[in-house]
Amino acid sequence: MSIVYLSSIVVLLFYNPINSCRVEECAAWFQKTKDYENLVPKATERYCQVLQTYLKCMNDTQRFCHGNLRFHSSELVMRRHWKEFECEKWESCNEKNEAKRRPVNTCYFNPPPSSRKIKYCSLFGDPHLIMFNGTIQTCSEEGARPLVDNRYFLVQVTNKNVRGEALTTTVTKVTVLIRKHNCTSSLRYEATSDEEGLPRGFVDGTTFQITSNSNSNSNAVEVLWQDNNYVEIALHFIHSSIHIRRQGPYLSVSVKAPSIVLETENVANEMCWAGCRRSSQISAETAVEQPKKFAECYNRRIHVPKKVAEDRCRNVGNSGTFFDACVFDLMFTGDDYLVHLSRNAQSDFRRLAPHHFQSQIIQQRVRQQQEHTRNLNISNSTKIFEKCVPSSSISIIFIPILAFVLIPMI
Repeated sequence: MSIVYLSSIVVLLFYNPINSCRVEECAAWFQKTKDYENLVPKATERYCQVLQTYLKCMNDTQRFCHGNLRFHSSELVMRRHWKEFECEKWESCNEKNEAKRRPVNTCYFNPPPSSRKIKYCSLFGDPHLIMFNGTIQTCSEEGARPLVDNRYFLVQVTNKNVRGEALTTTVTKVTVLIRKHNCTSSLRYEATSDEEGLPRGFVDGTTFQITSNSNSNSNAVEVLWQDNNYVEIALHFIHSSIHIRRQGPYLSVSVKAPSIVLETENVANEMCWAGCRRSSQISAETAVEQPKKFAECYNRRIHVPKKVAEDRCRNVGNSGTFFDACVFDLMFTGDDYLVHLSRNAQSDFRRLAPHHFQSQIIQQRVRQQQEHTRNLNISNSTKIFEKCVPSSSISIIFIPILAFVLIPMI
């Protein structure tokens, strides 16, 4: 038997993967905890608690890390933090009070973010999407798709054709899933447009989540029911909120949250980040500018003349992006419920969206209008609309002007 073979057996007998330097494992846990709870290095009890756990992990693996430079440099920095932030002053971090330590699963409310770090997204009407980056889109998607999806909550919307006309879809269901966290258990809220009103609470009958082991006196999550047509789901522990509105058979939803809450690895399927699917996007500006060509191409009906739609939308106080959406919806559906939905979406936008984001939307609308004007000037008018629906017996019909007045006002 060769010496090499004997050496190999000795290595296999005495090598134990557990008895190896776990500096990477300790560092990964520390970083993950910091990210999850939005911790920053400073003299707070929670940061010192996490730092203490990290140092204990490093101490447990110390005997196997003698030649590991990262171990020694990381430990030096963290022990310096421990001393600099006077972590021993916290009762829960003082080893003399081991039994009095706060549990690891304590609910810690995130610190309030600055307005510059707040993002806003909204989906309303036929439908119109205002994305986190300020992009404005109109689309005709059908089926369920996540609006926002992150480690704290999921907002899923279901779009459905409710009028039997091509490219006419609206939000008919909103599902909100609050994911399990130190601050809350798993909760689910569902709103559908065919119910008499919006639910007053989560599907399990609760309206809030009590947090007895929290650094705040507020409920972590609660449903703030305003009336049958408006509900806010407030996630206080991450300074986020979800706003659901209802008008007749239609729903709208808006999301306001800090950027650190919304950031995830894959956002390709989230509407607020990625937008509508390219195949479902509609040039609403061109449709309003050339309604007859749009109607002919997609077998749509012009229910209300453009001038009448503009007057109606202006009279309810819509302006800017919401005026454009209102005119499009009223022209091609004739449904006054959508007029009120766009007005409510505008009200939420002005009340909830940060000022810098509102300015961004205004600038974005101006750029889109300029680009639209250039495209009209250089394009052949017969090629403006693509993928037209095959001709059918449906014709362009102007519904009498007073038709939409008969719809109940809300």
